[in-house]
Amino acid sequence: MSIISIPTRIRSLKRLPQIVRVALKYGFGDVVARAGLDTVLHRVKSILIADADPLVADLSTEERIRMMLEELGPTFVKLGQVMATRPDLIPLSLATELRKLQDKVKPFDTKGIATLVAEELGQPVADVFSKFNDQPLAAASIAQVHRATLKDGREVVLKIQRPNLKRVIETDLAILNWLASAAEENIPELRRYSPLGLVSEFEKSLTKEIDFETEAYHMRRFAKNFADDPDVYVPEVYGEWSTSRILCEEFIDGTPLNDPSIRDWPADDRRKLAQVGIRVILEQALVHGFFHGDPHPGNIFVLPDKRLVMIDYGMMGILDQERIDDILTFLVAVLTRDLDKLIRLFYKLELIGENADIRSLRRGIDDLISRFESVELAQINIGRYLTQVFEVVIRHDVQIPSDLLMVGKALATIEGVGRDLYPELNTLEEIRPIILKIYLGRLTDPGYYARTPRRITEDLLYLLETGPRDLRLSLRKLREGELKTKLELVGLEKAQRGQAQAMNRLSLALVNTALIMGSTYLFAHATQPELVAYVGEFPLNGLLGLFGFGLAVVYGAVLTIGFLRSGAF
Repeated sequence: MSIISIPTRIRSLKRLPQIVRVALKYGFGDVVARAGLDTVLHRVKSILIADADPLVADLSTEERIRMMLEELGPTFVKLGQVMATRPDLIPLSLATELRKLQDKVKPFDTKGIATLVAEELGQPVADVFSKFNDQPLAAASIAQVHRATLKDGREVVLKIQRPNLKRVIETDLAILNWLASAAEENIPELRRYSPLGLVSEFEKSLTKEIDFETEAYHMRRFAKNFADDPDVYVPEVYGEWSTSRILCEEFIDGTPLNDPSIRDWPADDRRKLAQVGIRVILEQALVHGFFHGDPHPGNIFVLPDKRLVMIDYGMMGILDQERIDDILTFLVAVLTRDLDKLIRLFYKLELIGENADIRSLRRGIDDLISRFESVELAQINIGRYLTQVFEVVIRHDVQIPSDLLMVGKALATIEGVGRDLYPELNTLEEIRPIILKIYLGRLTDPGYYARTPRRITEDLLYLLETGPRDLRLSLRKLREGELKTKLELVGLEKAQRGQAQAMNRLSLALVNTALIMGSTYLFAHATQPELVAYVGEFPLNGLLGLFGFGLAVVYGAVLTIGFLRSGAF
């Protein structure tokens, strides 16, 4: 442990009992015990832990996990949101439940908020803003939003990062890494979900999201992509008054899509909003390769002129040209029910593992397609259809790329919003021509056919350039006896640690035996001189023997506890 990491470790010890207490409240005591967290509680001398809440006993496991994450606070809510985008790593039912997580928390203390803004901007608030409202419009786990007016009269909002956010995140990430490591080591059935991989991806996502300069770049790039779209508007970013911890952007005087008043609008307006929402989501991902990763109704506003406005650009998805082609092929295969195209794509992307049963996979998808063939087009729920396709595919050990899943989630979310706005919406009718148009545009693009040969040519040229040098170095190492083979034995480190613990216990047992035998000898051969004690006179040998017996009892207790915890009998 480095000196720098010591404060984080100390804060983790304070936070860990709170986490375990909430886990027990929602009925995950068995997971706590198997992960070894009860031992940690004994070490940090935690206060008593609350028992499981009987009110949650009738809830599903997925619901209890969601509620637990919500109670654990901002970092864990964000973790749940990232997990919701990875049904390839967690059960699809859990990913679906975690999509309900709402990133809404109590605002932080606004006392001194003007001072915080002034320190970040490097000048007094009164010199920048003619008005500044210290009461927040909204609060989330990362930041909260305040209205203000610039000196020139422009209405803006300030997204202000929570105080001490970095320290809180460092503490929770340290705990999450430790928990993930303990889960992988002690709970074998969780290894297939790669807890450490989830935490690692979460850490990368969170690091980007707390840097508001990155979000400002996202907004500018998004605005450039849709500069010529009459149905979309992107708020302006004021970089002069923005930093890595404060984002100053144009105030949007619009109506959020989750506002009940929109349901009273004319049917044509609601239908157009639903159509535009679906088109924009598809074009973000499949044309520009840069899409909003969290398009829930609270993040989408409607201006008085009926243009759509997306806010909160912290979580964005990025796709390269090759991945866009793959996603297009996948969606076309699903929407046209072309099973062979789908299986070929999986083989091309090397997504099918060694244990995959291709016949069973083909039957599962074919059965799903057959069930939807009997449903009228207008009644097909595309989000539910894609979710079931993902579920069948993942169940057969096909590892679906995370960006494909994010696109599927975004499409399912916006479809749900569209159906809520306009229940008669025929989603398939809206989606199919857009995807086919983009797909056919790709097929008629000469660059599409040139990409693969160009990539192969570049790889071959690189191989021809570096191959002779690598061969020469290998032959030289072989001639000089420096060529080494690295052999990695899976589980060796754990076995060595277990062997070391066994040797330590054996050594302690031998010492304990020697103490007992020596103490017994001293008691049996009590001799002079004698020491005078407060309660009487005792022979020196007898006093030493008594001390030895006491030490033997302590060592014996340590050995017993070690055996009980190891479960080795």
